[in-house]
Amino acid sequence: MNFISTNAAQRTLMAAAIALTLSACGGGNDTATPAPAPAPAPVIANQLYAQTNETVNTIVHMVRNADGSISVKNRTASGGAGLNGIKPGTAAAAPNSLGSQNSVIISADKTLLFAVNGGDSSVSVFSIDQTSGDLTLKKSTRLLGSTPSSLAYRNGFLYVMFQTGANQVGAYAVQADGALAQLSLQNLPMANGAPTQVVVSPDGNFIVVSAGVASNVVVSYPMNKDGSLGSPVSNTAGVTTPFAGAFAAPTLYLSSDISGRALASYSFTNAGVLNLIGSVVSGEAAPCWLVITPNGKFAYVGNGAGTVSSYAVGAGGALTLLRAKAATEAGVLPGVNSVSGDSWISADGKFLYADYLGDDKVVAYSIGADGSIVKLNEQIIGTMNQLSLQGLAGI
Repeated sequence: MNFISTNAAQRTLMAAAIALTLSACGGGNDTATPAPAPAPAPVIANQLYAQTNETVNTIVHMVRNADGSISVKNRTASGGAGLNGIKPGTAAAAPNSLGSQNSVIISADKTLLFAVNGGDSSVSVFSIDQTSGDLTLKKSTRLLGSTPSSLAYRNGFLYVMFQTGANQVGAYAVQADGALAQLSLQNLPMANGAPTQVVVSPDGNFIVVSAGVASNVVVSYPMNKDGSLGSPVSNTAGVTTPFAGAFAAPTLYLSSDISGRALASYSFTNAGVLNLIGSVVSGEAAPCWLVITPNGKFAYVGNGAGTVSSYAVGAGGALTLLRAKAATEAGVLPGVNSVSGDSWISADGKFLYADYLGDDKVVAYSIGADGSIVKLNEQIIGTMNQLSLQGLAGI
């Protein structure tokens, strides 16, 4: 009996405690304070991506460490075919078979990665995991143009430059599943040349295409509201072979100049017209690839000679050569230059990353306050012929 009475008392006390707890927490009350909203998902950072450009094309995912150095994390097949280092129309593998800049790009919101597959004329769309940076292939879409090699993206629209065939540029709407729906496909307005890059202007009103080898033309296309492209504006660039271009400011455009072994600057009008400001010679062979710090103060040109040239960019577009050989890497294959290619700079402007297309590696550099660069480490990619590496983009 005593045991039963005690147990009943305990149950009564427990019920009262639960009632008080519910009252304090708002339980059973329609006016209860809602639970706090979950914390926002972390914004991914410190990731770097390149493509092997092999027959079975693969995106190599690297992690950027706190000190700026890099290490390979994993690899994801693109679902498309690369060129395996063999440039269209040739028989032997050599560095830079895509002949372009921006073959791998990332959307401004860091949720999507795009990569060309030059071997089967397709473009792959990946989602980026916002915690790990890992990639998931959404879709690889074959396109009507021949040999896609450079990409630009803005607000749901992808712009693809095709290097062979009719030398075309296409506009596509990116669907939810990653498929690409063609909006327009236009021939470049020139009789010759081999286009090398497409980029979107900072105001989102134009794409700008470098006409590349055998041409002195940079072409601006107005972007219509539906993502399609308007009539082209052809600009005589004042350089013989403009390869890569980038905006240092909303109305300041820089272009590499292969034949002149130089870097040139231009004002860019709201009509898509380029006006030459000036050009500075580095003297390094085959200055092709170009990247600019986020604050627009320094520019770095990757040279086919296997060096990186550094420049200071003035507010009015005046260029000053800092060092013709700010960095250099020796070739490791007999008779092959290391070829300093695609590059990317971290959002904080502290680190520069560069492909060496003839050495099958990515090199990490720190950027000093004066624009100087110091090598941190390198990461071998491990392509089969050591010559097919292309593209570089990061977060």
